Amino acid sequence: MGGGPYGGRGAGGGESDEERQKMQELLNPPRALTLAEAKKDVEIDMFDDQERKSAFFTDGRKVQKNKDNSTQEIAAHWDGNRLVTDEKTPSGRKMSRTYELSYDGTQLYETLRLTRGRSDASVSVRYVYDQSEVQRAPAAPSR
Repeated sequence: MGGGPYGGRGAGGGESDEERQKMQELLNPPRALTLAEAKKDVEIDMFDDQERKSAFFTDGRKVQKNKDNSTQEIAAHWDGNRLVTDEKTPSGRKMSRTYELSYDGTQLYETLRLTRGRSDASVSVRYVYDQSEVQRAPAAPSR
Protein backbone atom coordinates (compact mmCIF):
# COMPACT_ATOMS: atom_id res chain seq x y z
CA MET A 1 0.00 0.00 0.00
CA GLY A 2 1.33 3.36 -0.98
CA GLY A 3 0.16 6.95 -0.87
CA GLY A 4 -1.96 8.20 -3.75
CA PRO A 5 -1.55 11.56 -5.47
CA TYR A 6 -3.82 13.21 -2.88
CA GLY A 7 -2.22 11.64 0.17
CA GLY A 8 -4.60 8.68 0.54
CA ARG A 9 -3.47 5.16 1.25
CA GLY A 10 -4.05 2.33 -1.17
CA ALA A 11 -6.97 2.41 -3.57
CA GLY A 12 -9.35 5.14 -2.56
CA GLY A 13 -7.72 6.15 0.73
CA GLY A 14 -10.51 4.63 2.83
CA GLU A 15 -13.20 6.73 1.16
CA SER A 16 -16.59 5.24 0.41
CA ASP A 17 -17.88 4.98 -3.16
CA GLU A 18 -20.25 7.86 -2.42
CA GLU A 19 -17.38 10.07 -1.14
CA ARG A 20 -15.30 9.27 -4.25
CA GLN A 21 -18.25 10.11 -6.51
CA LYS A 22 -18.80 13.46 -4.73
CA MET A 23 -15.08 14.28 -5.02
CA GLN A 24 -15.27 13.55 -8.75
CA GLU A 25 -18.18 15.98 -9.03
CA LEU A 26 -16.09 18.65 -7.28
CA LEU A 27 -13.13 18.10 -9.58
CA ASN A 28 -15.23 17.96 -12.78
CA PRO A 29 -16.87 21.38 -12.99
CA PRO A 30 -20.05 22.12 -14.93
CA ARG A 31 -19.78 23.37 -18.50
CA ALA A 32 -22.14 26.30 -17.90
CA LEU A 33 -23.49 28.31 -14.96
CA THR A 34 -26.41 30.64 -14.38
CA LEU A 35 -26.12 33.14 -11.52
CA ALA A 36 -29.01 34.91 -9.81
CA GLU A 37 -29.04 37.32 -6.89
CA ALA A 38 -32.03 35.99 -4.92
CA LYS A 39 -31.85 38.54 -2.10
CA LYS A 40 -29.55 41.52 -2.33
CA ASP A 41 -26.13 40.71 -0.85
CA VAL A 42 -27.64 37.85 1.23
CA GLU A 43 -28.25 34.98 -1.18
CA ILE A 44 -26.61 34.18 -4.51
CA ASP A 45 -28.06 31.24 -6.43
CA MET A 46 -26.02 29.33 -8.97
CA PHE A 47 -27.48 26.75 -11.35
CA ASP A 48 -25.25 24.42 -13.34
CA ASP A 49 -25.83 22.66 -16.65
CA GLN A 50 -27.09 19.57 -14.76
CA GLU A 51 -29.91 21.67 -13.21
CA ARG A 52 -28.33 21.53 -9.75
CA LYS A 53 -28.71 24.60 -7.54
CA SER A 54 -26.17 25.98 -5.10
CA ALA A 55 -27.57 28.67 -2.79
CA PHE A 56 -24.80 30.76 -1.18
CA PHE A 57 -25.93 32.54 2.00
CA THR A 58 -23.82 35.46 3.21
CA ASP A 59 -25.85 36.51 6.26
CA GLY A 60 -24.43 33.98 8.73
CA ARG A 61 -27.53 31.79 8.90
CA LYS A 62 -27.29 28.08 9.65
CA VAL A 63 -27.58 26.24 6.36
CA GLN A 64 -29.68 23.12 5.90
CA LYS A 65 -27.99 19.74 5.51
CA ASN A 66 -28.25 18.64 1.91
CA LYS A 67 -30.68 15.78 1.42
CA ASP A 68 -30.12 15.35 -2.29
CA ASN A 69 -27.75 16.47 -5.03
CA SER A 70 -30.22 18.82 -6.75
CA THR A 71 -30.02 21.64 -4.16
CA GLN A 72 -27.14 22.58 -1.92
CA GLU A 73 -27.08 25.37 0.69
CA ILE A 74 -23.63 26.80 1.36
CA ALA A 75 -22.46 29.31 3.97
CA ALA A 76 -20.39 32.04 2.36
CA HIS A 77 -19.05 35.52 2.97
CA TRP A 78 -17.86 38.44 0.90
CA ASP A 79 -14.15 39.27 0.83
CA GLY A 80 -14.19 42.50 -1.13
CA ASN A 81 -15.65 41.53 -4.49
CA ARG A 82 -15.00 37.81 -4.00
CA LEU A 83 -17.57 35.30 -2.75
CA VAL A 84 -15.79 32.84 -0.43
CA THR A 85 -17.06 29.59 1.10
CA ASP A 86 -15.72 27.47 3.95
CA GLU A 87 -16.85 23.89 3.46
CA LYS A 88 -15.89 20.28 4.05
CA THR A 89 -15.00 17.72 1.42
CA PRO A 90 -17.11 14.55 1.28
CA SER A 91 -14.49 12.90 3.53
CA GLY A 92 -14.61 15.76 6.08
CA ARG A 93 -11.44 17.66 5.13
CA LYS A 94 -11.30 21.46 4.82
CA MET A 95 -12.33 22.97 1.51
CA SER A 96 -13.06 26.47 0.28
CA ARG A 97 -14.23 27.97 -2.97
CA THR A 98 -13.70 31.53 -4.16
CA TYR A 99 -15.70 33.09 -6.98
CA GLU A 100 -14.65 36.35 -8.59
CA LEU A 101 -15.11 38.18 -11.85
CA SER A 102 -12.16 39.07 -14.04
CA TYR A 103 -11.19 42.75 -14.10
CA ASP A 104 -13.09 43.26 -17.38
CA GLY A 105 -16.12 41.19 -16.31
CA THR A 106 -15.84 38.70 -19.17
CA GLN A 107 -14.81 35.69 -17.08
CA LEU A 108 -15.75 34.11 -13.77
CA TYR A 109 -12.94 32.49 -11.78
CA GLU A 110 -13.67 29.66 -9.36
CA THR A 111 -10.76 28.63 -7.16
CA LEU A 112 -11.19 25.37 -5.25
CA ARG A 113 -8.83 24.81 -2.30
CA LEU A 114 -8.67 21.38 -0.64
CA THR A 115 -6.60 19.95 2.18
CA ARG A 116 -5.62 16.35 1.66
CA GLY A 117 -3.61 13.65 3.37
CA ARG A 118 -2.20 13.34 6.83
CA SER A 119 -0.08 16.47 6.49
CA ASP A 120 -3.12 18.57 5.48
CA ALA A 121 -1.30 19.55 2.28
CA SER A 122 -3.21 22.15 0.31
CA VAL A 123 -4.26 21.67 -3.33
CA SER A 124 -5.70 24.53 -5.41
CA VAL A 125 -7.61 24.15 -8.65
CA ARG A 126 -8.82 27.12 -10.69
CA TYR A 127 -11.68 26.94 -13.16
CA VAL A 128 -12.30 29.75 -15.62
CA TYR A 129 -15.73 30.31 -17.15
CA ASP A 130 -16.11 32.59 -20.15
CA GLN A 131 -19.04 34.98 -20.25
CA SER A 132 -20.76 32.75 -22.82
CA GLU A 133 -20.72 29.95 -20.20
CA VAL A 134 -22.03 32.15 -17.37
CA GLN A 135 -25.49 33.67 -17.62
CA ARG A 136 -26.92 36.18 -15.17
CA ALA A 137 -30.54 35.56 -14.40
CA PRO A 138 -32.69 38.53 -13.41
CA ALA A 139 -32.89 39.11 -9.67
CA ALA A 140 -35.89 37.53 -8.00
CA PRO A 141 -38.50 40.01 -6.81
CA SER A 142 -38.11 40.84 -3.13
CA ARG A 143 -40.88 39.89 -0.77
